Amino acid sequence: MKKDRKAQNKLADLYLYLDLRSGSVFGKRPTEKLLNRFNEIKDEYDKIYADRYYSEDEWDEYYGLFKVNGKWCVDPKRMQKKIHCFTEKMMEAMSKRNTTYFHPKKKSYMDYNVNKFVTTVRDLKEEYIKIQKPIIDQSLENIKNSKRDFCPGDCDLYMQGIYEPDEVSMWVFKRQMEQDYYINRRCFELYTNLYSQFFHNMASRIEAISVSIYSYMNPKMKKWSRDKLYDNINSKGISSRELPAFKYHDELYLIWNFLKHNNLDTYENLKRDYPEVLISKEYEPGDLAKYYLKLDDKLIIELLDGVEKYFVEWCNANCDENYNEAQWNYEDYFVGLVRDEIEMLRNPLGLEF
Repeated sequence: MKKDRKAQNKLADLYLYLDLRSGSVFGKRPTEKLLNRFNEIKDEYDKIYADRYYSEDEWDEYYGLFKVNGKWCVDPKRMQKKIHCFTEKMMEAMSKRNTTYFHPKKKSYMDYNVNKFVTTVRDLKEEYIKIQKPIIDQSLENIKNSKRDFCPGDCDLYMQGIYEPDEVSMWVFKRQMEQDYYINRRCFELYTNLYSQFFHNMASRIEAISVSIYSYMNPKMKKWSRDKLYDNINSKGISSRELPAFKYHDELYLIWNFLKHNNLDTYENLKRDYPEVLISKEYEPGDLAKYYLKLDDKLIIELLDGVEKYFVEWCNANCDENYNEAQWNYEDYFVGLVRDEIEMLRNPLGLEF
């Protein structure tokens, strides 16, 4: 009984110390008795808790996350024991080290070139599926819904007794045909305009991230062309033109060049390598390229998926980056695992304060 009472008193002293150190006394001024007790135990508890109470690292180290020379490093076995967050392949990769702790390759997710490429392509795909395509579909539907059915009563000459029944039938038929042509033409123009505009935006953004990453890799570069991406000299001796998914990136550029330039040369290049994306009608120089391309959902999704694969292959060959490893081998990944675990203990209901 006396032992339990002593433990309770020690726990009460600890709470008192922590509350007054942090100023957490629920908005009330501590009594003189509590202040006197705090002053009695302060020196003793400072020796144990003063340097530890305000340190978040104490929590992190419990889970196997340590900060060394300003960088985060990991004790994989301890973290796996406490959180159970690693696959066998991850544990195997982290075990191949000559240091006490595992040191992640990068600081953040976007420090990997492959993640920059893939994020850009996936953002485009999500934008197309969730924003662009619904807008296109709804716009076409609105035009189609504007169609009306004509009847003899719409013809003034018939209502005035001038047209005979056979004449008004011909008039109704003619009006219906004119309307159908007008609506189909509007739908066709809207469809080709919106699809070609999105394709141009899609290719431009893929080119922009390519220029950004290649410029970072080659700071002295002054002039850009896609050949630089294809012919980049890498230590593995792998040609970027021979990668399995090269055809998707090449097709994207050939279509884009035809859309931009509207000339016979770009048409011939596209017809030579990817004739399936062209309509059967032969191109007349100076015509708008958008009228000769089979732009549709299937082509856009296929190209985006293919270009993503190409960039994964390109970064593996030219940046020595493995896509699967790039999804976890960076400091912020491990910090996030630990902080999520701590947050679950501190705030299990996910309440906003």
